[in-house]
Amino acid sequence: MSEARATCWSCGAARAPADALCSSCGKVQPPAAGGGKDKFAVLGLPRSFELDAGELDERFRTLSRKLHPDRFARASAKERRFSLEQTTLLNESYRTLQDPARRAEHLLELRGIRPVSDTAMPEEFLEEAMADREKLLEAKMDGGKDGVEDLAAGIRKKRDAAMAEIGRVLREPEPHPADLSRVSELLARLRYYARYLDEAMGRGPEL
Repeated sequence: MSEARATCWSCGAARAPADALCSSCGKVQPPAAGGGKDKFAVLGLPRSFELDAGELDERFRTLSRKLHPDRFARASAKERRFSLEQTTLLNESYRTLQDPARRAEHLLELRGIRPVSDTAMPEEFLEEAMADREKLLEAKMDGGKDGVEDLAAGIRKKRDAAMAEIGRVLREPEPHPADLSRVSELLARLRYYARYLDEAMGRGPEL
């Protein structure tokens, strides 16, 4: 199936919908319909859980230099608006792909799989989470930093194990639907682990 084409608003040259700049006249183009649904396409990268961090950074820096609003300070109002919209989309796409958990969630989104809400988690996990928080509260009340750190280390192990399982599934060329549903649940667990570590260590989430 051939890729859909669009045309440059300025010179009328054919272009791919994801192209941020016209290859013929160099004008900034409006974001694709749907607001850049595919954040891999925004950065010109294949849909893959495995990304080269250096390549991702280089793509981001290159596009940032080309699209930054400062470059279009004397351009038309239309092109200044497109520059701002494209830069906003680029920054959002970069933040999503840079983070493994957000990248995994985006891959599920592109497959039409909605994330599992915290309230829809298995009862067993919710009971375990409640017990974990009770232990954390007791450790904080005891005032021992070592106790809190030991509990946090245990949660980090669970977090890392969940991330490893997510990666294993998403590295498969054609993951089984049941495995993708499992990934959605694991991503919900990661959100819990992040909140737990935030509370335990008194800083921002580690994910």
